[in-house]
Amino acid sequence: MDQQKKSVKPFLEYDELINKLAKRGMILDSPLRAQRKLTQVGYYRLSGYWSPALKYKKNDEGVYEKLNEFRPNTSFESVFELYLFDKKLRLELTCAIERIEVFLRTIIAHELGRLDPLAHKIKRHFSKDSFAIRDGEKHSDFDQWHIKHDALLENSREDSIRSHLSSGKPIPIWVACEAWSFGTISKLYSMLNGSTQMLICEKIGIDNRKVLDNWLININGIRNRCAHHSRVFNRPNVRALILPRTGYFNLLNLDQTALKKIYGIICVIWFLVSKIGKTSNWICRIADLIDSKPNVSGLTFASMGFSTDGFPRKLFPQITPPPSPIPRTLNQELKDFILTLDSFSQNELSHLKEDIADEDIEKVFDLAMRLEMAKAT
Repeated sequence: MDQQKKSVKPFLEYDELINKLAKRGMILDSPLRAQRKLTQVGYYRLSGYWSPALKYKKNDEGVYEKLNEFRPNTSFESVFELYLFDKKLRLELTCAIERIEVFLRTIIAHELGRLDPLAHKIKRHFSKDSFAIRDGEKHSDFDQWHIKHDALLENSREDSIRSHLSSGKPIPIWVACEAWSFGTISKLYSMLNGSTQMLICEKIGIDNRKVLDNWLININGIRNRCAHHSRVFNRPNVRALILPRTGYFNLLNLDQTALKKIYGIICVIWFLVSKIGKTSNWICRIADLIDSKPNVSGLTFASMGFSTDGFPRKLFPQITPPPSPIPRTLNQELKDFILTLDSFSQNELSHLKEDIADEDIEKVFDLAMRLEMAKAT
């Protein structure tokens, strides 16, 4: 009822949204560029990235309340750079999770297939809890999983699955697994009994079956965020991570903050990726990316679970030294030049047509070619 009594926010055009940001103290080097970015990305999508830069005030109850005012030196450009940083992070996470998904799918199907080609249908391989029907539910977890599983098989376009369906043959688990999603894998593992779970854990080098269950839930959560293009860099994990007693994690000595943030997820993903590909340089790319985090007021490495000012490279011997940074003066001059060009409207450029020589256009094209070559090297 209360929701019905409250008035809805008024609609604002893009230029009005830009004015709103300016009034709250955001630095807008190029209002036209900022407006274009809002049309491409959306005001409220970007709001998650400028949220750390807002000021907070403690109320009479001792609770911090968010104010509609930005911290000093908060710029739209830095916020948008953070948005692009998060996009790159999602792409790297997606790349690694794809490898993990295929790896786990293969291991689970192979280990269960050794027990029986239709092991996923045989109840003795599953825990008693998986057959319980909770209050308000029509089916047990086991039955619900199979309902969804049958639908995945029916809708699959994999040749091996279609061939079995058309011939009426039972589909063995090592064929059926090609239709599985990460969520299918996670749920299946969680329903297995302890001894069957340990068969899988032993192949991965984990000494506690509950650890892998926890990891699958968390990685599936990150995968879904990446698939829906949601913010990942500073959001909490689905659950606090549980870690095995191994030399790798003992050396990292992750604190409670790391276990609840993206740094902990990165450590878990790297543990699994390094099992799959011994020569992978994924962690090197992640380290370089984390160290390139844009400077946004109020945003620290701690918000991502790191206890240091940057990625803790010394804890990961696979990481090469960071690349030498581009001199700040040259880098800034180039950015300022591009910003200036980008701020011109077509109408403004048309007024300059008599002052622009062909050689000037050739110089701009030449610069673009050199930048493209530099990026490719």
